Amino acid sequence: MIFKTHGGGSHSSRVAATASLDLTFANVKWRLVHECEDLELCTDPRTSEFLSQDRREPDSIIRVRWAENFPDAGGVLFDAGLWRAYEGEPHVFDFQSPKFGPAPYKRAIFSRDFSEGEILLNRDMIAQEKSYYPLEYPLDELAMMHRLGLGHGVELHSCGMATHDGRAFLFVGHSGAGKSTIGKLWVKERKACILSDDRNIITREGNSFLLHGTPWHGEAGLASNSNAKLKGIFLIQHGPTNELISLSTSQAAAELFARSFVPWYRAEALEFTLSFLKDIVQNVPTQILRFVPDVNVIEFLEAACAV
Repeated sequence: MIFKTHGGGSHSSRVAATASLDLTFANVKWRLVHECEDLELCTDPRTSEFLSQDRREPDSIIRVRWAENFPDAGGVLFDAGLWRAYEGEPHVFDFQSPKFGPAPYKRAIFSRDFSEGEILLNRDMIAQEKSYYPLEYPLDELAMMHRLGLGHGVELHSCGMATHDGRAFLFVGHSGAGKSTIGKLWVKERKACILSDDRNIITREGNSFLLHGTPWHGEAGLASNSNAKLKGIFLIQHGPTNELISLSTSQAAAELFARSFVPWYRAEALEFTLSFLKDIVQNVPTQILRFVPDVNVIEFLEAACAV
């Protein structure tokens, strides 16, 4: 049974300690099977909307267990400071936090295709917590990013918007480019749905592409566990006027690749992502949008692109 609780000043969704927990990101269903006594399984505030409601079998089953220590995992493949990836297979990640000191407080181990895995929690560090979300960021995004890179899709630094008639448009840019500004204008002026104001996922569905919201939203805090068919991509820049600039296929793919989230240390993920992005821009109109951040940009896009 799911219920709301207060803990540490924030809201979280908890389930009983013996229960499993299903989450869905971009139609990939992850099941956490809880095996830690005296610790309640929960989600964090931004992930609660992504609790799975469908009854299909999970795409990945992850068992959550206590561990007294973590044996040597081999050579370090990538060190991001708060998390570390190791060479070889299965995929192994260790996580550190200033709260717990330099030793890892958590280890995640996944099969090659991320269809199964384990999350091992350091009992000495985590047992003091009354509840815990084992996939807490950045692990949920890392797991999804790696699975996408195996042939499922791509995550982009972007603002995704869905119209009332089920079409999706993606506004892509680095921090400060105006992604959230455009998204808020669409919500205010056209009552659009923001899928995510910072990170969205594109997958294929037949001959079309779907744009999905993610829980990894930006400062605006806009995210929705929904999707729509992708009809246009805009690489946004501030400008003195509103204008659209065409791009070649190679230019468009390169621009998107520079704004994608991909495990750079995995050759197969890089190869797939480059190919997938090229396929996207060959089938979905992709243009540079120079814009003035006011309501006129919406009217401009409606006229120019029949949005």
